[in-house]
Amino acid sequence: MNTALVTGAARGIGRAAADALQKAGFKVLRLDLEGEVKYDLTDLGGIPKLVDSLGDIHVLVNNAGVQNAVGIDEYTDAQRMRILRVNLEAPVELIKHISRQMVARGSGRIVNVASVAAYTAHTDLWYGVTKAGVVSFTRSFAARLGPKGIQVNAVAPGPIDTPLLDRAQPERVEQLMKVVYTRRKGKPEEVAEAIRWLAVDAPVIINGAVIDVTDGSVLR
Repeated sequence: MNTALVTGAARGIGRAAADALQKAGFKVLRLDLEGEVKYDLTDLGGIPKLVDSLGDIHVLVNNAGVQNAVGIDEYTDAQRMRILRVNLEAPVELIKHISRQMVARGSGRIVNVASVAAYTAHTDLWYGVTKAGVVSFTRSFAARLGPKGIQVNAVAPGPIDTPLLDRAQPERVEQLMKVVYTRRKGKPEEVAEAIRWLAVDAPVIINGAVIDVTDGSVLR
């Protein structure tokens, strides 16, 4: 049985993605502060040991993310450091270390969770910066690992009914909801299906792609 590691799997998109991969036949390791695999992703130095303890990983879903929902003038150093660690640096470290075993096997799939915040102005500036970074490192790792038989892709959700959206600034949510085609928030399960497809069924030529799951809230 193949194994999938999903970060931020205790709630929202992460939990839905973990459930979808489990239904697809994977053994799923659910990493979260409160998950089956308990880990604080701000601890970058412990990631190599964590990866070694988990055994073979065939699919990695980098979903964990935080949003401070404060303006740039209110950001504290601690908030900035945490969002950069969790949203940007930790997934890079996980890919760096887990991809080594994937390279040795000649196969593996990695799916990163970005956001429409990567493409638009955002009231939480550092959140937007980190999600733009997810898009960038997705393409960089796809170029690096593609010749080794590994696919690295991302999804970029719009407004999804999750605790993260509940913590967003109201003006940001209002802005997005005015333009979504169906005039409703997306469901975590809908994003999870896109993640499952990239992790299981997407053809090899789908590599370095960012799949927009936006309901029209952002058009590229």
